[in-house]
Amino acid sequence: MAITIESNFGTYIPVYNPVIASVSSTNTGETNFKYVARVTVEGVSGTRDFEAKPDPDYSNGQFDLHNYLQTFVKANVGDPTIGAGFSYADQSIKKFSVEFYEKWDVAGVPTLDPDENGAVSSGDKYVFEGSFNYNEWLLWDYSTFVPNLTNLTNGQFLTTNKTPEVAIEDVGWTYYLTDSASDVNYVQIKTYDSTDTLIDTFEINNTVTLSGTAPKMCKIASAPESLNEVPGGLFATGTPPVITSNVAYYTYQLFDNTAAAVSEILTFTIQEPCRYTQYRLIYENKYGGFDGFNFTGRNTQMETMEKSSYKTDAYPVVSGGFNYLHRRQSNVTHYIKRTEKIKLQTRYLTTAEMNHLRELMYSPEIYLQFDKETGEQGSTQDLKAVHKIVQNSWEEKITEHDKLFKLSIEIELSHNAFSQRK
Repeated sequence: MAITIESNFGTYIPVYNPVIASVSSTNTGETNFKYVARVTVEGVSGTRDFEAKPDPDYSNGQFDLHNYLQTFVKANVGDPTIGAGFSYADQSIKKFSVEFYEKWDVAGVPTLDPDENGAVSSGDKYVFEGSFNYNEWLLWDYSTFVPNLTNLTNGQFLTTNKTPEVAIEDVGWTYYLTDSASDVNYVQIKTYDSTDTLIDTFEINNTVTLSGTAPKMCKIASAPESLNEVPGGLFATGTPPVITSNVAYYTYQLFDNTAAAVSEILTFTIQEPCRYTQYRLIYENKYGGFDGFNFTGRNTQMETMEKSSYKTDAYPVVSGGFNYLHRRQSNVTHYIKRTEKIKLQTRYLTTAEMNHLRELMYSPEIYLQFDKETGEQGSTQDLKAVHKIVQNSWEEKITEHDKLFKLSIEIELSHNAFSQRK
């Protein structure tokens, strides 16, 4: 075989980082030689060919496909009122494969696979909706994020916030990757009171179809309101509601069909707002999942307005002369666009929480939780799209040096309002 894969694509790759493979050939001396990568993406008709000339140092062909594959992957925040335990993170992960060929001129005609050796295949690979810093990408080891008997209690969820604080009316989900979907059979939730006494144990079955690509990236109800919306028929153990007023905190862990723990434990602490109105932001994290964080400090709602006007004749000529009226306008405001903004402030944070919130600051997709009936925080929850966080910087804070610190941000909601045109 004349073509060899020197460095194959990873098995699970964050799609907003390089998706790279390198190949070599014994035929690079042929006229107008090129490497060809023929890409197949699951669910997409046809294939796409990419060509690369041999590099000048080693004569290898280098292919980075992340720009192409990004078009098929997107984030999935879902519907907070869906009332499901496990669900797919639809379109957040895609399977692809690549066939590598040689191409050169035969009698002056560019010809694919002139020796008829056939292609060398990359095998099935997966890209997911992730975007890492350069060092994180270099060190990325997907196997530590796969819940299974190899990792046992160390399979990591797709979040850096391992000890979230939540209120009883919060919605939210926890995301995970899995190499073998059948390794995740149920999630176990243990609830505790303020004296650390176990209240109850709940097990919610994984009822998604455990085949194909979709179940390789899933999300599970994890915030109190989302857990309490899971139908009773999905519980293998325990009777809902899961979170009641007696719960001070609860733990969260995945198990396989042999009742073996296959993931790390997350601990959720119930922290109800006491002094100020709470605002909860749901935002895409670096793994392509969605985290939630509650801003419980002093928060302020605002509106900014963009106006334009024109000048008109306030004293029109009438049959009797001029018509002078106090109510006539000389300057008419004919266009007003209103943008809703909110200044948010956290409680005092730990260093770990401050570092985690950096992901909020650069998140491309953010939502504000609100009650559909009252417009405020409440029991019938939905999400409002946030256009952006106004400020463009983040500063690290360290408990040992900075002692007590908070994070203050200003968000701008996505949907504008307009006054009547004149």
